[in-house]
Amino acid sequence: MSQKWAYLNDMEGCNVVALYTLHNLVEIVYLKEGKQRSLTLNFHVAGGAMGYVECFQLDSIPLPPSKVKHALSSSISKFLHVNLYAELNEHEHYEELELVCEEGTYLLYFSDDAEEEHYAKIEKNKAPHLPKVAKIEATLSQELFSVDFFKENLSFALIAHGEQKTPHGLPYSMHLLSVASEIINALFVEPLSFDENNVAIACALLHDVNEDTSTNITKETHLAGNVEVIAKGVAALTKDKTLLSKEMQMRDSLERLKKRQNCVAMVKLADRITNLGIPPKHWDDAKKRKYLEEAKLILQELGYAHHYLAMKLQEKIEAYSLYM
Repeated sequence: MSQKWAYLNDMEGCNVVALYTLHNLVEIVYLKEGKQRSLTLNFHVAGGAMGYVECFQLDSIPLPPSKVKHALSSSISKFLHVNLYAELNEHEHYEELELVCEEGTYLLYFSDDAEEEHYAKIEKNKAPHLPKVAKIEATLSQELFSVDFFKENLSFALIAHGEQKTPHGLPYSMHLLSVASEIINALFVEPLSFDENNVAIACALLHDVNEDTSTNITKETHLAGNVEVIAKGVAALTKDKTLLSKEMQMRDSLERLKKRQNCVAMVKLADRITNLGIPPKHWDDAKKRKYLEEAKLILQELGYAHHYLAMKLQEKIEAYSLYM
């Protein structure tokens, strides 16, 4: 519960920029110390033999570009307080969230109407009916990323890739750790949120699993961090081998990456930065030129995802001409 309060406490006293929705997700964008931050709420509903749950899962990862503005977006200007209400017992867990604003209160709750899409609603001046939860003084992590998450996801990637080698005959871990290092270095220079940083690093470590191994990552895969965002990110980073040409595969992957969050798209920049080193000895000039043109396309399509990585990829592209 303390981790949940860390997200909620961060919004108190902040001006609201916008509210967005996507399926059963709501993103609240607010200003903190002059910078935009996001709180994304997943209206999570689950039930089975062990009990029933209606709760909020929180993170700081913005929704993908397909998100739409909520109808109440323009009517909320500032969060004065955030209140959490919950009822927990041995078999049930219910939650409501109240946003106290200058214009009134807004309650995020789960609808009793089984036919209502996504079971969740936001309603102005609706009174909560669950017991109020005592506030916990907690703050968001100040670390750049989770070392525990890093080790767990690296272990998964190493097992999946097995004895695979790089084109230079090195263990494939060399490539994975090189891409992850580019991401960590870029995040040190231009950090995102703690959650976004963890997703970017996870996708760097896992980006070739679906494409180059017999393992397929899904939202049910046991990974560390936001598994659903990571799984969708790895899928977008994976080329569709059913397409007829490598050019079609690349363009298709880039289009899918543009529909994911920046913390996912930036991994493609880091991957190509890593690969624009000394080319394999068996590559002729035609192969090198084609690879260079691909790099230019990646930069053109995804350069917006992270300024530092875009600048570094541009430098790598300019230097690659030495190998022609």
